[in-house]
Amino acid sequence: MRKRTSLLYTLFLLFNTVVFLLFSGCKKEDEENITIDVAIMTTADLQSSIVPFSSGKKESDITVGGYERIAAEAQKIRGEADISLLLSSGDDMIQPMSAIFHGEPEMLGMSMAGYDVVAPGNHEFDTGADVYKYALSFADFDVVCANISFTDAELDSIIVPYVIKDFDELRIGIFGLITPDFDRVCNPPGGGIFVDADYISCAQNAVAQLQSEDCDIIIALTHIGKTLDENLAAEVGDIDIIVGGHSHEYVYETIGNTIIVQDGAKGEYLGVLRFSYNNEQIENPQWETILLDSTVGYDAAIHDTMSKYIDVYNDSLGQVIGESSVDLDARESVVRQQESNLGNLVADSWLDWFDDADIAAVSGGSIRGDRIYPAGPLSYLTISEILPFRNEVVIARMTGSQIKQMFEISASALRIDGDGCADSCRCATGGFLQIGGARITIDTTQSPFCAVYSGNEVSEIINYGSRIVNVEIYHDGGWQPLDTAATYSVLLNSWTSSGGDGYYLFAMDDIPIENTTMITTDILASYIETHSPVSPSVEGRISFCSR
Repeated sequence: MRKRTSLLYTLFLLFNTVVFLLFSGCKKEDEENITIDVAIMTTADLQSSIVPFSSGKKESDITVGGYERIAAEAQKIRGEADISLLLSSGDDMIQPMSAIFHGEPEMLGMSMAGYDVVAPGNHEFDTGADVYKYALSFADFDVVCANISFTDAELDSIIVPYVIKDFDELRIGIFGLITPDFDRVCNPPGGGIFVDADYISCAQNAVAQLQSEDCDIIIALTHIGKTLDENLAAEVGDIDIIVGGHSHEYVYETIGNTIIVQDGAKGEYLGVLRFSYNNEQIENPQWETILLDSTVGYDAAIHDTMSKYIDVYNDSLGQVIGESSVDLDARESVVRQQESNLGNLVADSWLDWFDDADIAAVSGGSIRGDRIYPAGPLSYLTISEILPFRNEVVIARMTGSQIKQMFEISASALRIDGDGCADSCRCATGGFLQIGGARITIDTTQSPFCAVYSGNEVSEIINYGSRIVNVEIYHDGGWQPLDTAATYSVLLNSWTSSGGDGYYLFAMDDIPIENTTMITTDILASYIETHSPVSPSVEGRISFCSR
């Protein structure tokens, strides 16, 4: 009887073991095949756009962006996904707001909007590392950058190379990168900031660390621009997603197994990368940019908080930042036809900021006010009136012959009765260039540049122009003739470099152009603050042999 009972008991145990193993195996297989819906939300280069602003579109001008709308849309998307993250790739602060509030509303607003991880951009440091450190005291999110360090040990501990967001089903590692060109595009007061230009090695080290900590997905949160993002993807193959910024572009592309996204600038759109994670793979990725107009709703608490800062900000713009000891000539009849001391001041401010550039060429049409600003105090409001478009400054690598042609296009802005070229076939009057680092001589009795335009390009050159009879470049402490075969660094605003005002060279020729992301208004304001009182003069940078 005991033997039979023992046998039945043994069979019972064996049956339960088999059943347990079968169901355990099924459970493990089911866990491995669980599909997780993920949403990575992105913004780039918010540039202190803390409240909705005008889109500036002539046909359909609407208000867009603002933390209140980012928060509302992000909250909706979080409810649709199993796992979500809201990320910023930097340049969330910019002058003059960062100079007035030291980053407080930007970081507070982003915290209220629910940002998870942020990478700093170069503009975060325009007013110094101490200002950004203060700003981060209002930040309720992680800040990552793998190729930056600081003299300030506390700041060095706040900005870490990477973080890991550990969800129950998924470990996501995120590391940051800042532009290796930091020292040229940013001149922070106080120093104490060190950027490793070897961003590839820094990325490789960060990826190795995240892999060693068993991250399922690795994200690079970068402020290096599209071109370097593409290089990063090609050189460091174990990055799953690159969320980029700095170049203010709309990007969705795949290089190898790496997805690269970028959503423009100022928070006009919220970028959303949705995908499923299954079998240790990202599946069915879908990229969307959502226009943050009035239809997305808003967060009332953020709206009320940011509105208070804006009220103070508007009042603060009238505060004096410096002074001029001479009248500044912004008359349209001057800045669009001849050398202006104000045009010289703007050009010199660019060359002071980018001290390795050779020439600054400022379109006269970007200088507004159409009046003489009397000697005396200058406020940021005045600077914004003089340069209202807030164009970005770009660096173009141009040969001497291309520079000569650029000046021919500029000289064609001068309309002379009977010169043989229709207005539609030449540079717009606003395209006349104010210059720094160069001096030119114009002969208006000669034929102007003339061409048949198709948008920003030309279909036929009627006359290359022969009005520019002399060009000299200031180099090594003296004036030297332009070398048509040499290559020079030329500073332009983003309007001119896009082919605006008839500068077809930049739309058609293979001219390397780099966007510094520095704003003309901010550069001039900084220059006036540093060099006050300013006293620009007319120096013979533009002369005429026929007048």
